[in-house]
Amino acid sequence: MDMAGGAGVRPGCQEAEMRKLLWLAVLLALVLLPLGAYVRLSQAGLGCPDWPGCYGQLSPAHAAAAIERAMQLQPDGPVSPDKAWKEMAHRYLAAALGVLLFCLWWQAWRQAQRLAMASLLLLVLLLQAMLGMLTVTLQLRPWVVTSHLLLGMSLFALLLAAARRAQPRVAVLPAHGRLVTLLLLLVLGQIALGGWMAANHAALACQGFPRCNGQWWPDMQFTVTPPAWPWAVGTSVALPAAALVALHWLHRLGALLLLCVLCCVVGGLWRYPVLRRSLCLLVLLAGLQLLLGMLNVLWLRPLPLALAHHVFAMLLLAQALGIRCRVQPSACWHGLRAVRRRAFLAGRMLPRAWPGRRSGAQGE
Repeated sequence: MDMAGGAGVRPGCQEAEMRKLLWLAVLLALVLLPLGAYVRLSQAGLGCPDWPGCYGQLSPAHAAAAIERAMQLQPDGPVSPDKAWKEMAHRYLAAALGVLLFCLWWQAWRQAQRLAMASLLLLVLLLQAMLGMLTVTLQLRPWVVTSHLLLGMSLFALLLAAARRAQPRVAVLPAHGRLVTLLLLLVLGQIALGGWMAANHAALACQGFPRCNGQWWPDMQFTVTPPAWPWAVGTSVALPAAALVALHWLHRLGALLLLCVLCCVVGGLWRYPVLRRSLCLLVLLAGLQLLLGMLNVLWLRPLPLALAHHVFAMLLLAQALGIRCRVQPSACWHGLRAVRRRAFLAGRMLPRAWPGRRSGAQGE
């Protein structure tokens, strides 16, 4: 009896252990991603111009002589002891997260529980590490920096969604599920566009808000000759000023589109009381993110505001993914619609008692 009882309790304990590992990974990622943004925003991305060590050494302290020689060659260059320690601290934390996710994968493999989730998280982290290497070895190419940013935020959102997996799902209209998916894709697109804009130093290409350089529709250039593209190997030609304005203005237009879709999502999902708290948090994060974007332009992008803009984008993506994981487009809506249509044609219009209207949600 004791053995049977222990066997019955053990799967729950194993799930609790995995959940602890997931929340620990979430907390570590919550420190790692803002630290990576701080490294990039403080121009320390090339503080150690090789990978994974620093001038082939384990730490900047062991590479002090090489750093000193680099500073003598380029006194105003990207290498200094402070920048090297910032870069290596980011790498140390990334390595710690990698060890943690490998432990999570190993436990999932041994217990045959949530193996697909653990494998996905480990794969995303490996891809992120590869992009981190390319960020350094390719000298901060904008497409690599943007991909590194987007994948890092996606990893945090996936970790948080996996840690909150126990939350019950809510049956919603298929149209509402598509709206939430569209919102999630728009948030991803905005993060990618914002990273591309920042990597090309276009964050201040538009002065003033809401107008850009005193115009509602500024002079922009959307086509660039191939040698000027920043991903071209062996080139360091910057984008023209009009192209930088176009990047910045597109980011603003994307924010406006995202807010419109957000209003539609909140209006559609507000009928489900169980989702209202999550929707309020989503609206709060989006409002603060919009405010931070405005202040970054008006106050010429000070480092604390730029870092906060990055952090709130990460939280907004995680919240949007969390809501998308909770909603479950239900086929019963299609069936009820067909029944009502047939009843209407037969002259017996059914009352509009939609599933989930009274209780607010249906859990699977």
